[in-house]
Amino acid sequence: MASLASPRSLYEYLTKGHIISDLGKRIWSGATYYNSTNYYKAVLSQYVNYNSYINIYNKTLKLGTVHTGAPIQSNILGMEARAVTGKYGKPDFVFTEKNLAVYVYKWKLNGIRTRCEVHFYKNRSFLVNYIYNQLDKRQMSYITDSVMAKYMNQYVGEIDLMTTKLSDRNHNVLFMDNFLMGLKLSYMSSCENDWYEAMADFVNERKARQEIKAHIAEKRFFNRI
Repeated sequence: MASLASPRSLYEYLTKGHIISDLGKRIWSGATYYNSTNYYKAVLSQYVNYNSYINIYNKTLKLGTVHTGAPIQSNILGMEARAVTGKYGKPDFVFTEKNLAVYVYKWKLNGIRTRCEVHFYKNRSFLVNYIYNQLDKRQMSYITDSVMAKYMNQYVGEIDLMTTKLSDRNHNVLFMDNFLMGLKLSYMSSCENDWYEAMADFVNERKARQEIKAHIAEKRFFNRI
């Protein structure tokens, strides 16, 4: 079990632009393993309570949808952890918490550095993030055009992946966000898979417990005044 400070406080602290940007630069420039480990722990701890995953999924519902005939990230999505490491090797960092695990890889693809996060629920991958930091305009165009060429070749330059998600025949989705002067490409398994229902149930049950606890506290207060 990860022994971390409050996920919310750590994440809010790190997301203050100059702090997270500075940490990112130190990691890519060959900083110590200690700095890298603390950075990854702090960033990934936001996922511990599952709310972040539910929010990510809910955000995709607000995006327009374009269907693609090409399978989305089929070389990772749905795979077990052992299959991922067998194909891509040992990750640079592993974050675990109960049924959740995140494998972090640092790759250089065609001269562009990226951090790949593979998220597992009960040993099966359901979310993959490719995070490209500090990109210039040429690199951004190259990445977005390459994604469209792979999944929607006839519509290169015609679809805005910031406002539109791509969905394959298995209902897996691909969407894009801005990230620290760069891009984050996300690939998510269909909500029909086990991860979504289990996480939604966990979040709802916890919310119900919190509401009961708040009601009891309010009742005690009312009885004492």
